[in-house]
Amino acid sequence: MERIPALDGLRAVAIAMVIGYHIDNSVMPAGHWGVVLFFVLSGYLLTRLLCSELDEHGRVDLRVFYLKRSVRLFPALIVFCLALLAVGIGWSRVAPAVGHYANFARIVGVDLGPLTHTWFLAVIAHFYLLWPLVISAVPERHRIRAVGLLALVAIAWRVIAIQVVSPGWVYNATDTNAAALLAGCYLGVARPKPWRFAGWSVPMLLALTLVPAFGEEGWAFHWGVLIAIALAVVTVQYATTHPAWLENSLVLWLGEISFGLYLWHYAFLRLDIPIWAALSLSVVTAAASWYLVEKPILRWPALSDEGEPQVEKERTSPALPDRTPSTSSR
Repeated sequence: MERIPALDGLRAVAIAMVIGYHIDNSVMPAGHWGVVLFFVLSGYLLTRLLCSELDEHGRVDLRVFYLKRSVRLFPALIVFCLALLAVGIGWSRVAPAVGHYANFARIVGVDLGPLTHTWFLAVIAHFYLLWPLVISAVPERHRIRAVGLLALVAIAWRVIAIQVVSPGWVYNATDTNAAALLAGCYLGVARPKPWRFAGWSVPMLLALTLVPAFGEEGWAFHWGVLIAIALAVVTVQYATTHPAWLENSLVLWLGEISFGLYLWHYAFLRLDIPIWAALSLSVVTAAASWYLVEKPILRWPALSDEGEPQVEKERTSPALPDRTPSTSSR
């Protein structure tokens, strides 16, 4: 199955949205929509990977699957957390990140400081844990209907949750963020033909992140995520057509180191240093993380992709907005 480099390029777009939001959310109020793009992309890629393995081998090797997801999440995260511990960040802030419950820690009001953005990793980890079990239980002939129904239920629950649970829960919890993840999963099984004008989704997504209403607490902040999910789905479709600009070498490189950028940029932006210095340190540290930690570990024989279906290789994607209506001041 064809590997599509432009899907890696989308990570560069998403991390740029998130970093822009963290630099100045008055300039890019809805830059947190970058997380929606990450979620949709992760759902799409992981579903393609799992379905390919199911179709070829009749089952998912859960031991190998969980091992590979763990080595994509933990090594760089542990290095990051050790660095923060070394400069005096308390274990009470590090533990939720390493334990992948940072999203629920935020909901109950824990101040995670420079690890606030790791709530996203918690949601991704929960998805990695549960989705292989769910998709493995669905017969191939029922996949599109079953995953489509799950996606509709998840979207409906997000709509209901906006009305009945706290804003912090809506923003951070795994169940409410399942709407974007399962929209990507449905795209992965249905694989509709890309919309003729799908390329407009990227400038539209970026333009809407500049609309102040989508960054403020209130109806637009919460309901705007549904718009973001729809645009992210079309954007992933667009990337499957191999647009040249998303396969530019620089864009691909930024996508390649995006997990490191996710981990480090927020910590550097919190320092009392110029923005250019924070961004430079973020890129240098992210590159070091990729070349010295992440990439060497992925070359271990036990993690070889030999014998696996040749699908788009899924990597963990970077950061999310640090704020949430119930746990952060504005």
